[in-house]
Amino acid sequence: MRALKKFAEVDRRYLYLLLLIVVIVPLVKPLGIPIDVSSSTMKFVNAVDSLQPGDRMLLVFDYSIGGGPDVDPQAQVVMAHALSKGAKVVCVAFVDTGLQYATKAIEFWEKRGKVYGEDMINLGYAAGAETAVSAFAQDIRAVFPTDVRGKRLDEYPIMQGIKNAGDFKLIAEFATGIPGPAEWIRQVQTRYKVPLACGVVAVMGPQNEPYLQSGQLVGLLGGGLKSAAEYEIAVKMPGAATAAMDAQSLGHVAIVLFVILGNIVFIIEKSEEKSKKPTRK
Repeated sequence: MRALKKFAEVDRRYLYLLLLIVVIVPLVKPLGIPIDVSSSTMKFVNAVDSLQPGDRMLLVFDYSIGGGPDVDPQAQVVMAHALSKGAKVVCVAFVDTGLQYATKAIEFWEKRGKVYGEDMINLGYAAGAETAVSAFAQDIRAVFPTDVRGKRLDEYPIMQGIKNAGDFKLIAEFATGIPGPAEWIRQVQTRYKVPLACGVVAVMGPQNEPYLQSGQLVGLLGGGLKSAAEYEIAVKMPGAATAAMDAQSLGHVAIVLFVILGNIVFIIEKSEEKSKKPTRK
């Protein structure tokens, strides 16, 4: 009881410091706190897992800076999974800020030995939202005659035999707004019957769930950062999302413990005050 009273007297700055440590440690070294993998995430995993060496996958970076922390970990782990299967990844963006995420992903894998133009390529950004998606789906070279490095697409082995959206084995689109799953379903999936899987911020998850149930999507990461962590765990590639979820979980545990201890101390003090009051005869 005395220890609990001392807890109440602790300088709150020490509590903030303790909370900071609890949050930082998992970010440095992920703990791998168990997370249930949803069926929608597993469908996405299975779609990428079905890719064979040499298959081409289109990876679409349709997300903003604001939604990046939620969606970028999804795109990064899907790209890592596809490359580990020996698939080739074609990156493109129809949201301007998506280009910088695509560029970052390409640079990351180049440093790890993947060959630009053979294992992966960055086509760049095209303005026009759904109209641009439609034009791209019909004729890729009409929208992107060159890649971001200024070379014609036909000069790259990865683009041989790729004329339109129907030539990809899988399209993985990550979005925080428009264009998003609905636009890609209208302009690409229904026309070319190419398997389409999408990752979105958590607020967009419920509205896109019907597309998964109808079969128009073969996979959906609809829980933002949590879905990214689920994917990392499912493919045994723990990364930024797993670390962030560990930090979030431990932070919540610490806060709940502080609240419980604080209330216990409050109840004890009130009880002692009551017992010290003189009773009336």
